Amino acid sequence: MTNVEIAAVLAKIADLLEILNENPFKVRSFRRAVETVSGLAEEATELVAEGRLVGLPGIGKSIAEVITELVRDGRTAHLDDLLEKVPESLLEMLRVPGFGPRKASVVYEQLGLTTLDELEAAARAGQLRQLPGFGAKTEQKILEGIELVRAGQDRWLLGEALPLAEEFVARLRAHPEVLAAEMGGSTRRRRETVGDLDLLATSNDPAAVCAWFAREGGLATVEMAGDTKVSGRTERGLQVDLRVVKPESFGALVNYFTGSKEHNIRLRERAQRMELTLNEYGLYRGIAEDKGDQVAGENEEGIYAALGLPLIPPELREDRGEIEAAEAGRLPHLLTDADMRCDLHMHTNASDGQLPLAEMVAAAREYGYSHIGITDHSASLYVANGLDRDRLWAEIQAIRELNAELGDFTVLAGIEADILSDGTLDIPEDLWPELDFVIASIHQGFSQDADRMTARVLKAITSDRMDVLGHPTGRLVLERPPYGLHLDDVLDAAREHDVAMEVSSSPHRLDLNDAHCRLAVERGVKLCINTDAHGPKELALLRYGVMTARRGWVEAPSVINTWPLPKLRQWLGQRRRA
Repeated sequence: MTNVEIAAVLAKIADLLEILNENPFKVRSFRRAVETVSGLAEEATELVAEGRLVGLPGIGKSIAEVITELVRDGRTAHLDDLLEKVPESLLEMLRVPGFGPRKASVVYEQLGLTTLDELEAAARAGQLRQLPGFGAKTEQKILEGIELVRAGQDRWLLGEALPLAEEFVARLRAHPEVLAAEMGGSTRRRRETVGDLDLLATSNDPAAVCAWFAREGGLATVEMAGDTKVSGRTERGLQVDLRVVKPESFGALVNYFTGSKEHNIRLRERAQRMELTLNEYGLYRGIAEDKGDQVAGENEEGIYAALGLPLIPPELREDRGEIEAAEAGRLPHLLTDADMRCDLHMHTNASDGQLPLAEMVAAAREYGYSHIGITDHSASLYVANGLDRDRLWAEIQAIRELNAELGDFTVLAGIEADILSDGTLDIPEDLWPELDFVIASIHQGFSQDADRMTARVLKAITSDRMDVLGHPTGRLVLERPPYGLHLDDVLDAAREHDVAMEVSSSPHRLDLNDAHCRLAVERGVKLCINTDAHGPKELALLRYGVMTARRGWVEAPSVINTWPLPKLRQWLGQRRRA
C-alpha cells in the first residue's frame, strides 16, 4: 500500500474510534500517525521492512502493528473490528463541513442515521434541532454543507488529478508510436477542481496506440476502445478519455480539448469573421460545409498566429478578457516556478510539524531556494502545540544560531500568529521586534458574520504588527466554504498598510483563489505564495500556488517570494523601523 492509502485507513480508524467515544488519547494518536505517514519522505513499506516505524511521531508499537498489517495484507483487523460496530456508510457524513465524528455519534445513537441521505432527510424534517449540541442554526448549516458535498461529488482536487494526468502523459510519451502527448481540459488550465482527465496524443498509427492504451495504459476499467478514442476509469473512479489523431491535427485537438468552452467559442467566432473554420481537426479556409485547405492545426502556435493572436497560456483561457489583451499586446508575463526564491510559511515539530528545525530547513534547501521562513503556530492554538513566549524565544535563537552555520542560505524567524476573536494578534509584544516577519491567520471562530469577521481582520491589518494575511478566506476546496468576509475592504486595508495576501498552495486551500489573486494585484496588493508545509513532502506543493496565481494573471514582481533577500528584508524591516 502507498503512504496515501495507509494514511486514509488510519484516518478512518480515528474517525470510527471518535464516533464510538473511545479514549481521546487513542484517537489523537491515530490522527498524529496520519500526519506522520502523509508527510513521510520515503515509503512506509520500506520502514516496515527495516523495522523503523516505532519512534516516528505518533507511531508507537500498537499503531506500528496496524501499519505493518496493512503493508503485509492490504487490510487490518483493527479496522474490521470497528466496522462490525459502526456502519461504514456513517463515515460519508463526515464529509459535511463542520459535521465531525462527535455529531455523527449523536445522530447514530439517538436517531439511528447511517447515511448522508438519511441525515439530509432528518435535517429537512427538523429532527436534528432536538438533539443535544444541535439546534435550528446547526441544522441549517448541515443542510448547506450537504449541498456542498453533493456539488463536489463529481469533482476532484487539482492536486489529485494533475499527478495522475502527468503519469498518463509520461506513459504515452514513452510509447514508440506516440509522437507527442498532452493533457487537456480543466487539468491543463489548472482549475482548482477537475471533472475528468482528457489525454491527447498524436501518432501515425492511432489505432495501435489506442489498442495498447486500452490494454496496458493504466486504466482499472475500460468502457470504450476504438481506433482513435479510449475511455475508462482509474482505480478510484476518475473518468479518463484518450484521443489520438494524425500529426497535422494535433495542435487543433489540444486547443479544442483544453477549452474552456467559452474561450473556444470566441476563437471560432473570430475564425468565422476571417472566413475560416476552426474545429478539433484544424483551421481551414472557408465556412462550414464549404471549408477548403487546412491553414493550421499541427500546433497551437500556428492556430493562434493564423487568427492574428499570440499564443494564449492555457491558464488564461476562460474568456475573462484574454483575447482582448492578446489583441492589444497586453498579455501578462505570467509568474513561473523558476521565479520563486523562497517559501515563507512552514512548520517544525516545535508546534505541529513533523521535523525538527534543522531537518526541515535541510529539506527546504533542496528546492534551490536562497531563503525560507519558519512560522510555527502561536500559543493560543493549543491543538497545534502553539509556542508560548519562552518556546518562541528559544526558536528565534535557534534560527539565529543555525544561520551562522548555513553560509549562503538564510532562515527567517517568523510566526503564524492567530488573529484572536477581537482582532488582536497572539504575539508577545516584547518579541515582535525580534521576529523577521509575521503571518497572521484565523484558525477559530469561523461562525462570525461577515461584518464581525471583516472588523476582526481589519483590526489585525491596521495594527501594523503583521506582514502577511494567511489563507485569507478560510475556505477548503470542496469541503468548507469561505467564512464571511468583505474582501474589498480587506484588500483596501492591505494596500494602505502594505500587507501581503497569502496564496496557500495546499490543493485543499488555494486561498486566495485565482479570481481573488487577480483582484488583489489590480488593487495594488502584494501576494505571498506559500505551502504551509508541515512536512517535507508538502514543500513540493508550491507549484499549485503558482498555478493559481497564473490563472489570476499574476506577474512575478507582485509576489514577494520572487524578490531577492535584501529587497524582502528591506520591505519587512519598514514596519519594524517605523
